Amino acid sequence: MEADQSVKDTLIVNLTKQLSELELLKSMYPNQNEIIITDNSVFEDIKQFVENKSFNIPSHLDFIMKIHLNEYKLEIYVNLPTLYPDEEPDVYVRCNQLNRLQETNLNSELSTYIKISHENEVCLYTAISWLQENIDNFKVISQNVPKPTPSVLDNKDATFVRLWIFSHHIYSKYKREQIISRSKELNLTGFCLPGKPGIICIEGIDKDCSEWWKDIKSLNWKKISIRKSEVFDINKKAKNQQFKDFQEVSFQNHLSKNKHAFSKFMEEHNLSQEFGEFLGI
Repeated sequence: MEADQSVKDTLIVNLTKQLSELELLKSMYPNQNEIIITDNSVFEDIKQFVENKSFNIPSHLDFIMKIHLNEYKLEIYVNLPTLYPDEEPDVYVRCNQLNRLQETNLNSELSTYIKISHENEVCLYTAISWLQENIDNFKVISQNVPKPTPSVLDNKDATFVRLWIFSHHIYSKYKREQIISRSKELNLTGFCLPGKPGIICIEGIDKDCSEWWKDIKSLNWKKISIRKSEVFDINKKAKNQQFKDFQEVSFQNHLSKNKHAFSKFMEEHNLSQEFGEFLGI
């Protein structure tokens, strides 16, 4: 996809800041494998674009930082929107020394901090500084957090359900991996369509879908919600299950430019009504 000149100028400013910030982080963490770029071809595409050697808008810059803060070993998954720092970065932290609830609380607070502090300026260094100053607090915070209210899916006899989930966007490689891996672990079927917006269809036994949703929504999202839920008799699972497995799908230029391909995909899975319902067609 090519950009007109005004858009290109804006992108060059933002992408130049991204490259400069990445170089700063590399100078701070120079050891091998401390910063791993997920797709080096994207990194090269960004440099070509900034140097006016290409008019094709590059994909999002995605990288992982494996660093030590205090006594903690962290994996920080970073996805930078093309317009970052005008738009917020997508940052998620994993730490084996924290349990799942502590890790969820940490990421929730980090996300809030980024929303407040980034102000259209690069903010990854300040986010790392915040982690260094605050991560110790999350070792004990789980003791004060009330137990979550059980999902309605947990309070009834087993049924077969299909959930339609919409997100403001799905780009982060880490989130996409988690969506797929947790689906397979719980024997769920459906699909994930990354991009902006991001669409997920998940189907399976109600309690398994509930567990999957609890895990996935705990990741940092700008906006994510269940748009529609369908409930079927468990004895009619074979009739109502529309997918054989769970997969990530993609269509050229995403559905914003290629609704026909997505429509055909939905039709092949007997979901034409949902296509019209969600996309207004």
